[in-house]
Amino acid sequence: MDLDPGMDLRLPEYRREVFLRFWLHQTRYRCAPGGVYYLLPALAAHYAWSDEQKLWFAFLNGNTQHPLTSLALMSVCPDPLRDSTEEMVRFFESDWARLPFDTDRRHQKSGFPEAVSRYLAAVRPAGAQLPLWRAAARRGWPGVWAHAQSLYGFGRLSAFSYAEYLNILGFRTECEDLMLGDHVGSSSHRAGLAIVGGLEPREAMAAAKRPDVLHTGDMRALARDLLSEAQGRTYGDWTGDLGFFTLESALCTYKSWHKPNRRYPGVYNDMLYNRIKRFETDLPGFTDQWGQSVAALVWGFRRDALPPWLRLEDVPYDPGLSPVKQNHYLLTGQTVVLGMEDPQLRSSYDDAVAAGEFGVRADLRRVVLR
Repeated sequence: MDLDPGMDLRLPEYRREVFLRFWLHQTRYRCAPGGVYYLLPALAAHYAWSDEQKLWFAFLNGNTQHPLTSLALMSVCPDPLRDSTEEMVRFFESDWARLPFDTDRRHQKSGFPEAVSRYLAAVRPAGAQLPLWRAAARRGWPGVWAHAQSLYGFGRLSAFSYAEYLNILGFRTECEDLMLGDHVGSSSHRAGLAIVGGLEPREAMAAAKRPDVLHTGDMRALARDLLSEAQGRTYGDWTGDLGFFTLESALCTYKSWHKPNRRYPGVYNDMLYNRIKRFETDLPGFTDQWGQSVAALVWGFRRDALPPWLRLEDVPYDPGLSPVKQNHYLLTGQTVVLGMEDPQLRSSYDDAVAAGEFGVRADLRRVVLR
């Protein structure tokens, strides 16, 4: 479908096309929640992690959903069966305020020491983590899903994310669908799917929480249809990331376009930018076990993975995570950021950034004006 710059993309007839372009963009640049699709492989390659270390990082990040905190913790304890988890827990407890967890995992933070203890109790009998994962993987996705949910403190969202981290790190078990019949966990992906399918946002968000309203079979068919069309539009080495893992995160993000002060295309890159800046402030000069700056390492991974217009550090006139960017689509029907490579999605926001109308972003003002 052809689109024209400035049109109201909130209208039902444009939603499917806009969603597909957004999902393909998010997948192409691997900028799903947390930046994990470019960060995790880069970290594993940089440190030459063994399978045991990959599994350990996946577990840590399943708890924190904050890769910088996970890397800081792993720097203290690179291997849970060879190094001191007690020292890592002491570090965690002494630097509690400076080791943030993702907002969705904030209630799990106090349970982190117990989560570590129970995880070790599960893997120690075999002398390694890999047998535990292999036992789960023999049953395919149902086995991996059951294993993820069995971990202490892991609910529906965190278990799904943990399974995704395993998949990214090479323990390939792609989820088989969006588990739309599970009404106990997150409803965001169902709401996003309903909005793509034509329901008005307010109605979709209410219906997503009621199993008697959205017919699971119809929703599942729509999800598979979106996946099929997206795969038919792709090319290159990034097509392997198109699946139900990335579809779910794209739907959750798209749903939040329709709520005030929430998500937008590229939001997770902006959130990671803020996290690195905060990490530099809270843990200045923090290095890994080899004396490498953790923050500098992650800045470098961003530079290698993303084009300049997706890196706030290279776009001083982009306000970043702020109401003006969060609400542009909600108020105008125009997307942000996507127009930097897709002329049909060019928005007044993109033009304002290019013209410097917002001024230099506050966190860079001193540096730029100096």
